[in-house]
Amino acid sequence: MQVRDAISAGLDREDPGTEPARVERHLAGCVECRAFADSAEELHRVLRVGPAPAIPDLAPGILTAIGEDSSARHTRDTELVLRWLLVAVAVVQIAIAVPALVLGDGAGLSVHTARHIGSFDIALAVGFLYAAWRPGRVAGFLPVVTALVVCLFLSSALDVAAGNTAAFGEVQHVTDVAGLALVWLLSGEARRARPPSTARSA
Repeated sequence: MQVRDAISAGLDREDPGTEPARVERHLAGCVECRAFADSAEELHRVLRVGPAPAIPDLAPGILTAIGEDSSARHTRDTELVLRWLLVAVAVVQIAIAVPALVLGDGAGLSVHTARHIGSFDIALAVGFLYAAWRPGRVAGFLPVVTALVVCLFLSSALDVAAGNTAAFGEVQHVTDVAGLALVWLLSGEARRARPPSTARSA
């Protein structure tokens, strides 16, 4: 038993506790201990040079996660900028519409017509504010504001071409076009920032 302990200790590079020459003499005459020594040496070699456990390559997943996080952060930042710009356009729209709505001052229009136009502009500005507040619902507002702004633009162009109004007087519709552009851009950012289920419930 002492010889076998010495064999194990020698394989582990520890003090065998006896002279190596004595162990060798014993192994020369003991079949069982020699078989034990051969078996222990083989097992030690297998354990020492055995294949390393397979480690999955985590790099692609980590890089993808980093890229997705950066993209999501950029989308949120862009959406926030668009929302504040839309609020600014809505405020300007309201400021332009107040004289027509309250005072009936509408570039030569009757008081009744000027107030109708002012009400329309206020309603559009409120739509812009709502879109900035709830960007997840911009998609439902987009067709309405597109139809309104396109009709305004075409009718203004026809009136200017026919000499029914001065081109300078139609400058106020720049806020309508700017609002439409921002709503359209915000709609795209809102779709990217939210999964379909979240976008429907927003």
